[in-house]
Amino acid sequence: MKTIRLVITSAFMLLLCLTAKAQWAGEDKEVLREPDNSQTVTIGTPDGSSDKCYDWSGPNIVSDPHQATITVNPQSSEEFYTVTRTSSCGVEQDQVKVKLIDTITIVSVTPLKNCYNHGDEIPKTDFEIVTSPPGYESLVQYSPHTAYNAFEAFGTGCTQTVTFTLEYNGHVSTETTTVSVYNDNLTSTTVSSVNLANFMKQLGKVKYMVDKAQKVTDFINKFAKPGVSPCQPQFNANVDFPHAEVIHTCCEGEEVIGFVIHSSAYSVELGVSCDIPTTISIPGVGGLFIHVGGGIGASVGPFDFKYKGKCNEASVPVAIYVFLEGGVTVMVKDPDLFKAELKLVGKAQTSWTWTIGEEIKWQPLAVTVSIVGTASFFSQYSKTINYVLFTETFFN
Repeated sequence: MKTIRLVITSAFMLLLCLTAKAQWAGEDKEVLREPDNSQTVTIGTPDGSSDKCYDWSGPNIVSDPHQATITVNPQSSEEFYTVTRTSSCGVEQDQVKVKLIDTITIVSVTPLKNCYNHGDEIPKTDFEIVTSPPGYESLVQYSPHTAYNAFEAFGTGCTQTVTFTLEYNGHVSTETTTVSVYNDNLTSTTVSSVNLANFMKQLGKVKYMVDKAQKVTDFINKFAKPGVSPCQPQFNANVDFPHAEVIHTCCEGEEVIGFVIHSSAYSVELGVSCDIPTTISIPGVGGLFIHVGGGIGASVGPFDFKYKGKCNEASVPVAIYVFLEGGVTVMVKDPDLFKAELKLVGKAQTSWTWTIGEEIKWQPLAVTVSIVGTASFFSQYSKTINYVLFTETFFN
């Protein structure tokens, strides 16, 4: 029985020694030369046991050579270190190579984004940089670039060259790469090149409703004439049909064919206007009226909406206001022939701006007092003078 145990134990120890022999000396190492030649590297394999003896030999050993791992200060391009280990496995030797690298080079630079828009910043973090030896990407020098596209024709992209430099121990390594740049301020009226048909159809519905509202406005204003009643309702709407153009742009590093919607200001105003007769009149012609009025209104725009995939852009100003006015009106019996007004108008307005991806920005309450003079002839020719007396803001 003892013989069997001895054979098993010996076989196990032999297997253990054969396995350990391939690992205990450590892997070959590379180290970068420092400007003052103070570079060091640790070689060997950590060993927690105390039943082994180590003896390292080789140039420029700067730590205890009788440990499982040592620190060396290589000075030439390649240096070899030999370790002798004495253990229950017997006396063994192994060797490790330390390679000294005199400089760092840029192996490659790969853009992580396919494109940029004119005016975008191009940071260093938008590139994957590989150096030899690896791990020294932080030493690569790069001056931030601004994407630039000088073409004036729609859809004309351009390539921009960016340069990376690494200087170490007097050696300069340079690598360049290119990125695509588009200019989304350049547009085309060729709407068919993108799928805008459904969108334009919806805009057509909006225009139809606006036209109906305008007809209601004309109907109300047609009967809002002095002589029928001193006070008449007033309704005014101002809406222009927006138009779309195609843009060639970039969103999150990907090329996009989008569009921009140009819209002017939309406004709606509802109020009352009173022209109260006075005793001053011209028999058979017309007379002088006291004018008072007021109302509320709202406006949206003007604004541009840019559809750019995930990178839509829009900044929409919105305002709500109240107004009061008073003055005098001179007119003939038929105001369609001649009418002149001189009035003092006070207006209080609050407004805000909505921008995609940002919080709503509120503006201070603005109060404006103006003198407004108007004159019209035959309902075709008119002249308006608006002089602002003062403007004051509150709740800044």
